[in-house]
Amino acid sequence: MNRLIPILILLFATPLAADTGSDIRSALDYYAEVWNEDDIAAIEGYYHPDFVLVTAEGVIDRARQLDGIRNLVGEGGDRGRMDYSNVTVEELGDRHALAYGRVALRFKDDSVLESWFTTVYVKTPFGWKALLTRN
Repeated sequence: MNRLIPILILLFATPLAADTGSDIRSALDYYAEVWNEDDIAAIEGYYHPDFVLVTAEGVIDRARQLDGIRNLVGEGGDRGRMDYSNVTVEELGDRHALAYGRVALRFKDDSVLESWFTTVYVKTPFGWKALLTRN
């Protein structure tokens, strides 16, 4: 019994490890939600300050990425409703994780733009932030 008490104290005093997969999926769901609501301030909070987007045209830094999103929102056109599917998350150590899957934009004219994405996340005091994305 004397051995059991310290073990119980240790179990209850040590916070349980967060489920990285659930956290990253929640971050993606949140991003889709704020995208669909045109919430630029919340979209900005999703990206790490060192964020880069890698595309076929080259590398886009965080500022340029956010400017592009602001321009889309400012034009008031149909940016499509975003959703993610087939998401897989893999831990890359204590502070990094990799997520990949499908992202879709569904437009009012019933057209759909779908692609695969890969995003590396970094854990910050404010949650998981996108550090690098490849579409």
